[in-house]
Amino acid sequence: MLDEGHAPSHVLKVHRFLSRALKIAHRRRIIAENVATLVDPPTVDETEATPFTTEEAKAFLEAAVRRPTFMWRCVGVGMGFRQGETLGLRWKYVDLGNELFHPQWQLQRLTWRHGCKDPHACGSRLHRFEPCPPECKAHKNYKRGCPKPCTKNCTKHASACPERKGGGLVFTRPKTKKSTNPVPIPPPFIPYLHEHKARQEEMRAAACDAWEEHGAVFTRPDGRPLDPRADWAEFKELLEEAGIDDRRLYDGSRHTAGTILNELGADMPTIMEILRHTQISQTRRHVKGRSHLSKDAMRRMGDAFMPQSEPAIETTIETTSTREARARRRIR
Repeated sequence: MLDEGHAPSHVLKVHRFLSRALKIAHRRRIIAENVATLVDPPTVDETEATPFTTEEAKAFLEAAVRRPTFMWRCVGVGMGFRQGETLGLRWKYVDLGNELFHPQWQLQRLTWRHGCKDPHACGSRLHRFEPCPPECKAHKNYKRGCPKPCTKNCTKHASACPERKGGGLVFTRPKTKKSTNPVPIPPPFIPYLHEHKARQEEMRAAACDAWEEHGAVFTRPDGRPLDPRADWAEFKELLEEAGIDDRRLYDGSRHTAGTILNELGADMPTIMEILRHTQISQTRRHVKGRSHLSKDAMRRMGDAFMPQSEPAIETTIETTSTREARARRRIR
């Protein structure tokens, strides 16, 4: 699989699935040995997180304050919400009185599925069995390169099916029960949330019958939820406006919140509760150490163990000659 060009992370996942399946088969005495344990899976280098510094976070929010999505950026950077959780947040689950967010839903883009009886024939006009030429111009703007050719029995292209189903932007439940735990809202956010809600009421009145009610906190001018792809593109624009180096959306929200909370003195269990992780090892991966904090910690370590040096006191001993010299000065 590696020789065919598959990513090491993909090969590692395949190895884990096979190893788990063969382990169950071995336990049930279907096979004599789990041969997956005889193969060493590829190592995957974990992508190092690059969260915002406090100064970068302030510059980022200053660039976002002129946009309608300002509060969404505050929730992402200041509270560490995932993109889907923020875009899927509904007013029904926002308790401004008790200053709590209840992230019960998330917004996801699901892949469309064919609703017709013959998926292969339905997508016939979109099938492409020949690979692209070396200097392909049709897909020059594709970040992942040219798409791979279709297989002989291709059943893809469900987005063009007239009876497509199960895809598009959908409100789904979070994966774990821990993700639905309430999160305290920082008190300075409350006035801005009230202002955001009033502005949304003005948009609803201006849209009239064109408004689509979904109850979402962050919407387009017609009431529809924000598109994650458009949100990602806006994030990149804000990075450029704020003069911040390019980085992942996750680094500018969840990793930033965990790291700054740690800098402010919050302990790991507290950060774990705010980010709603099921294991504290996940929280540690979201918190990045800072060099200036390390220096300060080592300075305090040195002050705690090393004895405090006392300033030297200079003493003089009076002799006979010095007494005589002082007496002569008095006579003069």
